[in-house]
Amino acid sequence: MDATDFVDGLDRLIRDRRKMTSELYQTILAGKATERLLKGFVLHRWPIKSLWTRNILGIASRIADYRLRALLVENVYEEETGALTRSKRHLETFADFAGVVGVGRADLDQAEPAPETRAVMEHNVAVCNSSAHFTEGVASVLLLMEGQPPIVSATGSSMLTVMRDTYRLPPEGLEFFVHHASCDVDAESVSELEDEHAEAARELLRRYCDTPEWRDAARAALIRALDLRHKHFDMILRTGYNAAEPVFRYGVAP
Repeated sequence: MDATDFVDGLDRLIRDRRKMTSELYQTILAGKATERLLKGFVLHRWPIKSLWTRNILGIASRIADYRLRALLVENVYEEETGALTRSKRHLETFADFAGVVGVGRADLDQAEPAPETRAVMEHNVAVCNSSAHFTEGVASVLLLMEGQPPIVSATGSSMLTVMRDTYRLPPEGLEFFVHHASCDVDAESVSELEDEHAEAARELLRRYCDTPEWRDAARAALIRALDLRHKHFDMILRTGYNAAEPVFRYGVAP
């Protein structure tokens, strides 16, 4: 197997188990989410998102190639400042989304991660910041997130459009969805930046994941990450959703 075939195989694994294959995202994109589900979504996703930049820095610190390292540093810079897309810190935009669905910042910071959430966090930290070859982190954290297909339903709804048009979130609750792989034509420049970061991950894997042992380890790390993420998604839906509850509408009492 050459390097291109190896990376193509990783991309297929991600595509086959993309976020839209989970019932959680299908429920949200179908416009069926309740207030309790959206609150659970932000509470359980927050701890994982909070570690994103530190995990990417853990990978970047072990990359000798200046150009590739700079792309990862650019990724972190944008996440921590929003300067490249004239936004603000991306984690803060997620906190803004949390606020409009009824979850305060103190609730986010004080929530105890569920076991399924902690398992994802521990995996990500281990493959990005341990003695494991850094390509395990590139495959199962960086490529998994940056190479994720857009979160779009079969009817063409994105997370941005459903949050805006169905759940009727105000502008301050929408910015997070403008700047991530949930976007549509409203955020073409953001998609281009994400594509650049995904291609950086692919180049790192083609160049540095160059032994059978490292390739097996990177592939196994990605498969484990996909399993853990989908268990995490299933937990959010299982513990936070009851179809008998009313669909969330911003500003409308349940």
